[in-house]
Amino acid sequence: MDFDQSPQITALTERVRHFMQQEVYPAEKPYYEQALTAANRWTWQPVLRELRAKARAQGLWIFPLPKEVGGHGLSLLEYAPVAEAISMSPIGAETFNCYTGTIWYAQLIHQHASPAAREQYLPRLLDGVVRAAISITEPDVPGSDPTELKFEARREGNEYVLNGRKCWATGSMQQECEITLVLARTNPEAPRHARHSIIIVPRHAKGLTVEGYDTIFGYDHAPFGHARLRFENVRVPVENLLGREGEGFTLMQAGIGVGRIALGMGSLGAAERGLYEMCKWGDERVISGQKLADRQVFSDAVARSRMEINQFRACIMRTAWLIQKHGMKAARSEVAQCKVLAPNMALAVLDRAIQFLGGLGVSHERPLAEMYAYQRTVRIGEGADEVHRDLIARLELAQQRQARGVPQSG
Repeated sequence: MDFDQSPQITALTERVRHFMQQEVYPAEKPYYEQALTAANRWTWQPVLRELRAKARAQGLWIFPLPKEVGGHGLSLLEYAPVAEAISMSPIGAETFNCYTGTIWYAQLIHQHASPAAREQYLPRLLDGVVRAAISITEPDVPGSDPTELKFEARREGNEYVLNGRKCWATGSMQQECEITLVLARTNPEAPRHARHSIIIVPRHAKGLTVEGYDTIFGYDHAPFGHARLRFENVRVPVENLLGREGEGFTLMQAGIGVGRIALGMGSLGAAERGLYEMCKWGDERVISGQKLADRQVFSDAVARSRMEINQFRACIMRTAWLIQKHGMKAARSEVAQCKVLAPNMALAVLDRAIQFLGGLGVSHERPLAEMYAYQRTVRIGEGADEVHRDLIARLELAQQRQARGVPQSG
């Protein structure tokens, strides 16, 4: 396995890191000040709009997407170091229009939308003028098995009629969120993985109501938010269907590769930021005439953090290589392992940093608390740790039995 990057990718990654250092990190404090005091908090604040304009003007934009739509066409391995770099700030991914969801939704629309829907929605999403969201979770259905979701989309002539409630629709609170990709049950009689479809629903569709939003440890994550949505006889044209009816889970699986890698590299970026803030604080803080960095308890925390970060980086780079070389099926266990390991690694590093920074660590003076809150939700979103560990164990047991020549049951 060769993880060396080409000179072009190395140069691009360095350009991104330089932009982060020169533009993004200094903008964090004014960003939070604007976000907390704005008359309208559910929109990009001026400092973030300026960052996005600068990034796009420099060609630092939607890196994994194909060149024909304005991206750089990066492979998973090529995108990995870029994704880590932009994730070292809570506003980094959004600066480059590289929020994981945005990349995924753009890919879905580009590859699977009807020509009419693609023309209507894709250009402005790629330009960063509007945003999109996806709505999967339902308030009254356990989230660990998405095949049990009951939200209904019934076809009537040339329209789908949607009824039900959704929650945790991340991004749907923002006024620029023009569309929501809704996972809906279109055929309850079909096999379990062919019951659902993904349908594009415009923000201002008649019958769609934003009931409110959910918070994460007190963070409302404005301007994006996590909306609770009610659909009452919402009608959209059949052209808003992505792919074919019943392909909802197939389309979701197709996006897991870049999504899982981006989430994992996001955890790496958060952990690296935590270690950076911890080391900086250790050199600045003097207690009883001795720098904090010179104390054994501090050096032990730094060493543990570096080892954990490097261990996980090796794991996720190997997983990206497996996906790229052999496909998702060959990397099912590794992808699940990364999903479990990534947030737990980041939480451990961020927790140490918060502990040493004390009050600063839990305030908006540093990004650590918000990063910690987000990484804690990553342990739940897209499958809880327990679900992924169960899959890892089943795959391992099957592999071990095959190696021993034991007949497979079922």
